[in-house]
Amino acid sequence: MSTYKTKDMGSALSKKGFKSNQSHHTFYVFYFNGKKTNIKTFISHRKKEYGDALISAMKKQLHLSREEFDDLISCPLKEEMLIKLYLKKGVI
Repeated sequence: MSTYKTKDMGSALSKKGFKSNQSHHTFYVFYFNGKKTNIKTFISHRKKEYGDALISAMKKQLHLSREEFDDLISCPLKEEMLIKLYLKKGVI
């Protein structure tokens, strides 16, 4: 499978409705209609790149399949499409 640079993942999340909060990790929380949701994940400051194991954990936190996660990070999945997907899955 593929790997992703952490800066690319953070950038993609920020463009798709996630807001970040810095601490010992960078935490990302999805906002819908201006309200915080329970959809959240984090990216470690120490890692430069995420492989399959960390991506697997992250996609579970984001309620996404691997294909949906790949689309989220590589940008075919836009924020509006992500919202529709989350509504369909009943997570927001």
